[in-house]
Amino acid sequence: MEQAETVIVMLGDSLTAGYGLSAERAVPAVTERRLTDAGYDVAIINAGVSGDTTAMGLARYDWSVSSAEPDIVVVALGANDFLGGFPAEVAKANLSKIITRAQTDGIDVILAGLEPRWPETSETLEAEYADLYPALAAEFDVPLYPGFMDGVWQEPDLLLPDGLHPNVSGVEKMAEGLSGFLKHELDQRAGSD
Repeated sequence: MEQAETVIVMLGDSLTAGYGLSAERAVPAVTERRLTDAGYDVAIINAGVSGDTTAMGLARYDWSVSSAEPDIVVVALGANDFLGGFPAEVAKANLSKIITRAQTDGIDVILAGLEPRWPETSETLEAEYADLYPALAAEFDVPLYPGFMDGVWQEPDLLLPDGLHPNVSGVEKMAEGLSGFLKHELDQRAGSD
């Protein structure tokens, strides 16, 4: 099989893995379909593991990201750190290490941000996590896709009964936003070649 022109790995948790859905209905597969339908020669690898924290994502970086030799990695981690009440500094340190390793490997990084809101967590923690992603994007000069679940989070019609994970319609909405963002990034890459 001929390799796609651009290989993208999505390093994430259950939101990437497609919790409760079949593989072809998860965000990476739906995003790839939208991009290929629009004429982009891309392959998106789903490196999402349900329950993963930033520390777990960092621990499996070599076999989840490096081994695939991608052009781009979309880092979509931190939701489980947030829901687990881990300090934002811990998530920031782990995400910093992931970004640094990817950049050292010559892989372009896109950081997917959170909209952290959950009744059981403090407003202070919500604010710290909200600030974390823009700060990292600025520090490492990487593109920030601000709301991974933008327009889906807290929309019952777009979520599974657990109120946390997107259903098929929710994934379509997430992929619509992400594919639009990726089109812009891919066009920029093509322009700089």
